Amino acid sequence: MKFKKTVCALLAFALTACAFAGCTPEKAETYDIKSVKADSAKRSEIEKEVDKILEYNEFCGSAAISLNKDELYNKAYGYADAIKEKKLTTKSCYQINELTKNFTGVAVLMLEKSGKLKLSDTLDKYFDAQGSRSYLRDIKVEDLLTNKISLGSYYDEITSNREEYSTYYKFLNTENPDIYSVRISNMIIGHIFNHGVDENSDSTMSNYYILGKIVSLSSGASYREYIQNNIFDPLGMKNSGFVYSKYNFSGFNMDNKVWHRQGERPEYSSYGFMYAALGIVSSSEDIAKFYIGLINGELGGIDILERLKLAPSSEYLGFEIDGNNAYCTGRTALHCAYVHINRSNMEAVTLLSNCVGKTDINVMGNELYEIISSKINGIIISEAKKS
Repeated sequence: MKFKKTVCALLAFALTACAFAGCTPEKAETYDIKSVKADSAKRSEIEKEVDKILEYNEFCGSAAISLNKDELYNKAYGYADAIKEKKLTTKSCYQINELTKNFTGVAVLMLEKSGKLKLSDTLDKYFDAQGSRSYLRDIKVEDLLTNKISLGSYYDEITSNREEYSTYYKFLNTENPDIYSVRISNMIIGHIFNHGVDENSDSTMSNYYILGKIVSLSSGASYREYIQNNIFDPLGMKNSGFVYSKYNFSGFNMDNKVWHRQGERPEYSSYGFMYAALGIVSSSEDIAKFYIGLINGELGGIDILERLKLAPSSEYLGFEIDGNNAYCTGRTALHCAYVHINRSNMEAVTLLSNCVGKTDINVMGNELYEIISSKINGIIISEAKKS
């Protein structure tokens, strides 16, 4: 809000000056924030500030910061394993957990834009709504995107049933888990719909799992294929995929103060069967490409900033929205992730870490955002003065 008032005051001053000088205010009226670039001195200044914060917090992971199409910062800190044999890089992969919802929500908007679905579609268009499932006739696709309703959680029920859980785990740890995706998704959807609407739940995992299935049903491709072909490939995200045995993750879990690998304990792989809610894997290099592409309308021509501005609730596409700020955060048993987007100045800050609980990624992310945002506002205002 401070940035918005500053820029408005600056532009108002420019308009007044032009009026007294008898000139036309074309530059002030047509000034485009997308044209802003940070020079090497400003980049160096930002890098020093980010390094200071992350080093002070003993951050282990990767950080990316962008301003519209300009990548200002992308660096990795720490190690990928307990014995410090392998350093993390900007290509290192992490479970991005709840940031997966951003991908799923955007996929739904892309399909809406191409006419393959409508946000006003009710769920009975895609799923059997007979008998105890008749409530699906009253739930719209948009209700899931905005978390207007919350379908009951299935995660605890599935993981508590060891026999059933082992079936999922076996499927996911094959060379080609897609072969079993239909069977798995049908089992999970059965759990979700049997739970029905849960007014006491604040979880959106089930909502986004269902949205992932709708992406598949309306596109004619699997959820994995749609994300790969329409988001990963067009943006050149070569280090991104989905959780299963191919990714032998390692991470530090503060709850038991020990490093683990994904395959050592089944629950560390459980996020693989929640593809559309928590299951995407990415690197800071790739995740920066996603949010830069998203902010700049490179995905299906969707103006995501306008969509977030007009969002019908404080939750939309997996983001929590507060004024000009849209953010998303989450954690698995091994990894945690954070993203914060400013809808006015097109800034994005992303953190990915393989040390859960060692540092509060939300606190650190917010601190980083506040400091860097003021620097970026300074860049934007100085560029506005030049115009």
